[in-house]
Amino acid sequence: MKWWQISLLLCCFGFLKDFRPAEPFLSHYLTGPWKNFTKSEVNQYVYPINTYSYLACTIFVLLLTDLVRYKPVIILCGLSGTACFVTLVLGKTLFLMQIVEFLYGLFLSAEVAYYTYIYAKVDKKHYQEVTGHTKGASLLGRFTSAVFGQITVSFYLLDYHQLTMITVGAFAISVIFALFLPSVEQSIYFHSSKNNAKSNPTLEPIDASVNSINSNTNQSNFNFNLEKRIPQPDIEKHDNLKQKIRNACKLLWTDFRSAYTNVHVIKWSAWWAFATCGYLQVASYMQLIWIDIAQDGEKIYNGAVDAVYKIIGAIAVFIVSKAPLNWPLLGEAVLSVFSILEGVLVIFSSITSTLWVSYICFVAFEVIYHTIITIANFEVAKYINNDSFGLIFGINTFLTLVLQSVLTIIVVDGPLKLDIRKQFFIYGGYFLILGILFMIMGILTIAMSYRKGERFRFFTTVEDNKRKPEV
Repeated sequence: MKWWQISLLLCCFGFLKDFRPAEPFLSHYLTGPWKNFTKSEVNQYVYPINTYSYLACTIFVLLLTDLVRYKPVIILCGLSGTACFVTLVLGKTLFLMQIVEFLYGLFLSAEVAYYTYIYAKVDKKHYQEVTGHTKGASLLGRFTSAVFGQITVSFYLLDYHQLTMITVGAFAISVIFALFLPSVEQSIYFHSSKNNAKSNPTLEPIDASVNSINSNTNQSNFNFNLEKRIPQPDIEKHDNLKQKIRNACKLLWTDFRSAYTNVHVIKWSAWWAFATCGYLQVASYMQLIWIDIAQDGEKIYNGAVDAVYKIIGAIAVFIVSKAPLNWPLLGEAVLSVFSILEGVLVIFSSITSTLWVSYICFVAFEVIYHTIITIANFEVAKYINNDSFGLIFGINTFLTLVLQSVLTIIVVDGPLKLDIRKQFFIYGGYFLILGILFMIMGILTIAMSYRKGERFRFFTTVEDNKRKPEV
């Protein structure tokens, strides 16, 4: 199959899996007449399950993706999303809503196969094109679904229940496109060319030994000698599997050690993990704040908010990806400023009584996060080995989810069981502390650079960009 055909199939899958018009209104659906759960039940017993499920599945699915070579996990991604929203439509009990969140966590963890399949299947010269296609399709799916959901709700064309059924249909169709994706012959770790070379040693020819056997030799002795020379299929497969696992573990450890012994990678990965932890908490529970703020009969514009921040965020990401800022020197300072700003926005959301103010704060928060996480992505990628970004991304995501689980247990699910306003005040303080820590790191970085006599530069040059960082 040609690369553009693979890209087209991936784009169709990506668009459909992200066409989820019900998501901006999920909390209203759960607390409305269709399900009749209270805000407290949704906050404390439903949403936290997603955090724990995502955590439990992430590393397992990351390794499974490489082991089974991507396509089965892409299919699993579509199936788990379908099952999630089917259960949401049919379920009435709190337990079934927890199953919904478990399946959603599985879906999120399985998305790694969609984003890494292209690097195993498509020729390197088409990486940039296909990456742009797939990310664009995903963004278009989210934007289109948000606009569709908002228009149909605002004009009373569909209700939240009907939007959820449309989401089920989009997921089900996405699975069909996943089935037509071509299989992958190799993967980065378990099925790499290096593994195959090591795990398939050349067998000695048996002709010489067979010919040297005297014709008077007993037939049973001949059979016995032949069996010793030819490995049994089950034993051979078992040995090959063990060798593949050993080689894969060596490659994994090599890439892990290479990445996390680099100070630059550690700093940016630390911000990545801590900031994403806070972001996921805010994004997951924001709809409950809006329910708390909204006056009776006030129109809800959650879908419009989703559409606006996705478009503004895409523009901001494009601009910042071209900015020649001296990130090694000024990176921590930039991270500190924007982390503090995020904290202020979240705290303001926790105390405001005006829905539109909260909407604006959330749009600004989303745009800042997606812009800075993009910088974190390419700063980490510059300093790690080729082909190991999927592994490092997976590890950083796992650390994020560990932190998020701890934060959920302390603030939401533990003995405190704070109400939604107090939770957001805590999340705002969390970002302020993160900003202060990186401000200290930024001051130290600039001071050390000054002591070394390095020239202070806000921007990099063309020569700097051509120079490959040390890995």
